[in-house]
Amino acid sequence: MQFMRELSFLEPKHALAVGGLDPITGAGLYADIKTLSMMKILPLALATCIVIENSSGVKGVVPFPQELVRLQLKAILEDCTPQVAKVSLVYTSSTVEVLAEELPREVPIVLDLILKSWDGHDLITTEGLKSLIDLLLPRSTVVTLNALEASSLSKVDVHDLESAKEAARRIADLGAKSIIIKGGHLASQKAFDILYHQGDILIIEKERFLEGPFHGLGCVFASSLAALIAHGFSLTDAFTKASLLMDYVVRGSYKLRGEVKIANPLELYYKSLDFVKVFEEMYEALKVIESMHGLDELTPEVGVNIVMCLRNPTSPDEVCGVEGRLRPIRGFLRTQGTIRFGVSKHLGAMLLEVNKKWPSIRACMNIKYSEAILKAIRELNFKVASFDRSKEPLEVKMKEGSSMRWGAREAIKELTEEPDVIYDLGDVGKEPMIRVFGRDALDVVKKIKLVIAKLKDLGSLKESS
Repeated sequence: MQFMRELSFLEPKHALAVGGLDPITGAGLYADIKTLSMMKILPLALATCIVIENSSGVKGVVPFPQELVRLQLKAILEDCTPQVAKVSLVYTSSTVEVLAEELPREVPIVLDLILKSWDGHDLITTEGLKSLIDLLLPRSTVVTLNALEASSLSKVDVHDLESAKEAARRIADLGAKSIIIKGGHLASQKAFDILYHQGDILIIEKERFLEGPFHGLGCVFASSLAALIAHGFSLTDAFTKASLLMDYVVRGSYKLRGEVKIANPLELYYKSLDFVKVFEEMYEALKVIESMHGLDELTPEVGVNIVMCLRNPTSPDEVCGVEGRLRPIRGFLRTQGTIRFGVSKHLGAMLLEVNKKWPSIRACMNIKYSEAILKAIRELNFKVASFDRSKEPLEVKMKEGSSMRWGAREAIKELTEEPDVIYDLGDVGKEPMIRVFGRDALDVVKKIKLVIAKLKDLGSLKESS
């Protein structure tokens, strides 16, 4: 979320987006506008065509007449000179000619080369591509392509990192100042984004965590790059930040009825709104916890914590917990600190691992282990899983923060339904523990209340202490 903090200090700028209209708003101008707006950019939009498509594929392209494209651009430039222009789907040579003639020379151009749709439909004519290479490519500040587009333009079979580097050099020979090849289509376990800039190559390596096909990722990447350039970031900084931003865009992707996943450039915005929800949920849950009778008898030696994560969390910094945990004082639990993000590494790590498999699980609380408590949990028909800490591999034990992730993976690897509880019997120097999971912090607290009530019914509350 450091990225959102950086944006908060920036003043809005203007950017021109040039591209096609997509009815499902997953790509093209609509995706550009969403991306630019999220990144504190006031968007200007020039439509070149309508792409008749949905999440099942492209049905056809209806290009706009040259004069209609020209009238749009003239009207925009009468009102505003943008800090950057992001050019994507042009389709025809006549559109390229208008852009070459009318775009002010001082405006940086991010050229997002689009040749085909994700399902293989042609999105530029042969003449349009020739005009693009001759008239716009040499004027562009940076050209962005995926591996398939880079292969087509460079005549190099781009299939790995080395071939991508060679393709970038050849595209530079066509007159492009800087080239970015996005590595989502490369046949490798890692994803690589490559920037060729002033003869140097910068590579960003990322984990693959979701497979495609995706709709709109290239549009969002190029728009975020353009936004950062408009804000005054250097090309290398803009490339680095735009590349990392794609992790959020992919994690927030969604599906309609077709097979393709639709990139969501608003994921970071949704996540920033989620901060408010998580804080409010945690605050309300904490009020209930501190007034709950009997919870002191369920407190382990290490104390109690409750955590809740943001939607689609990427790190422990996106898990909110109680600083210093909660401990009994005169029969009730009391906080030792404040509610903060990133303060519960162990419980947070386990929640992150469970959330990977079941995104609906976003909260967790630990209580002490006893046979009586476990019996009450089973009586409630909670779904229970466990792991054996004595079987934890040495390399996991030696790596800080890995134990709980390993334990969660072991506990849920055979599960087909989301768990309510994961417990372990401890190990040498490790206290046995029960963790209760739920959809949010209040959901977890309700489950803990049911456990306490069941212990009372069974006459086992004191026995659990």
